[in-house]
Amino acid sequence: MNTKNSIVTYALVGLAAGTVAWLLLGTKEGRKQLDRASDGIRELSSSIRKSTKKSIREASKLANRAAHELDDLRAQARSKGQAAIHKADRLAKDGIDNASKAVKTAKQKVEEEI
Repeated sequence: MNTKNSIVTYALVGLAAGTVAWLLLGTKEGRKQLDRASDGIRELSSSIRKSTKKSIREASKLANRAAHELDDLRAQARSKGQAAIHKADRLAKDGIDNASKAVKTAKQKVEEEI
């Protein structure tokens, strides 16, 4: 019984599909509607393609700008780091010079007292 029902079901589905295909392709009005649907799909796909390309260009511009800004920040950080190292080096040398002078002064005082 199941097999007979399946065969009848497949036959009805095939008949419905054939009827729809004939209505779409067999009549002039059906072909016109199919052509209009095809044109609409083509226009939609063209519009999506254009907006996608535009979005990709904008994203690329943003990425390039971000990369340039990162390069600028990296250069600023490097420059400030080098300036800090030079300042620390200068301060260390000044400290050594001051300590050396203090040692010389102390040594002279000790020699004078002896």
